[in-house]
Amino acid sequence: MVVFDEGIYQKVSAVTPGKVILFGEHFVVYGYPSIIASIERYFSVDISFYPEAKGAVQIISNLGFSATKMGIDIKFETTPSKDHLEIVSKLYKIIDYLNGVEVIQKDPKKGKFIIKLDSQLPLGGGLGSSSAFCVALAASFVYYNQRVIDKVKICKTSIDAEKLINIDTSGADCTVSTFGGLGRYDKKYGYTRIDSQCSDIEFLVVDTGNAHDTYTMIQKVSKIKENNPTMFSEVCDSYSVIYQEGLKCLQENNLERLGILLSKNHALLSKLSVSNNIIEKIVDICQSHGAFGTKITGAGGGGCIISLIDKKKDNKTLENRLKDLNLRYFFTGLNSTGIRII
Repeated sequence: MVVFDEGIYQKVSAVTPGKVILFGEHFVVYGYPSIIASIERYFSVDISFYPEAKGAVQIISNLGFSATKMGIDIKFETTPSKDHLEIVSKLYKIIDYLNGVEVIQKDPKKGKFIIKLDSQLPLGGGLGSSSAFCVALAASFVYYNQRVIDKVKICKTSIDAEKLINIDTSGADCTVSTFGGLGRYDKKYGYTRIDSQCSDIEFLVVDTGNAHDTYTMIQKVSKIKENNPTMFSEVCDSYSVIYQEGLKCLQENNLERLGILLSKNHALLSKLSVSNNIIEKIVDICQSHGAFGTKITGAGGGGCIISLIDKKKDNKTLENRLKDLNLRYFFTGLNSTGIRII
């Protein structure tokens, strides 16, 4: 317990990693396995609860918005954009659900939450920001009540919460954010951790600056499958070979071959029309500056690009080229721990 301006309060802080998809975007929708990994970029949630204060839930974020909900009314500190209105509405839906499950605020007229969000993950970038938020918030609520880090419960609760805003979520993103590491996912068997020797792997992640729309991209691929089933079947067969070899490369720490396979996976995604000019420009820049391999991560049409790089090389020329195009980027390794309470 800590005494502050509004009385006694309790605070819980959770940090959750984002994720990248190494192999399998869109193919996973049709039953093929994918490979996903948690990364060393994080979504942090700090929750302070004031039991004796007037009932309210306040969100303070580094994402360009802050808001307070009292009853059913939501007030913003500044006039929100259309995107921020939609995001905040979804955030409060998740918060209300988790509070209903864990029941911290028993009386909506009494007890104030202040929830601080600090994200290193671009929204709509394909790096699992919404899943990371669900995991971090679920972890905070569960830990607040139990004072233990129950990852199994956190994972299940976060998946249930994410279904409120994405009914078709597979649960893979929440799972890898909860447990960390590298894993395979498919519709039949769910998520399975992969034992990999690639602990020192490093990616350059480049933000195209355009948020992707997962639903639109999935529908686009569905139409291609419907209109050209033979081509789609051939692409899927090619992906199956890439996946199997990629799995072997991860287990053997063969980064050069892994990079080639990442680029081959990207070429298949381009055939499915989920790439565009800015994505291809970024891919070409990375490849012409010595990357092992570069591809879309996520649904495509925007979002982020991942490039497997050689840590031993000087990447300043590559960085300068990205800066010339005003593109945001960062370097990251793989996270092995998953959710943390700090």
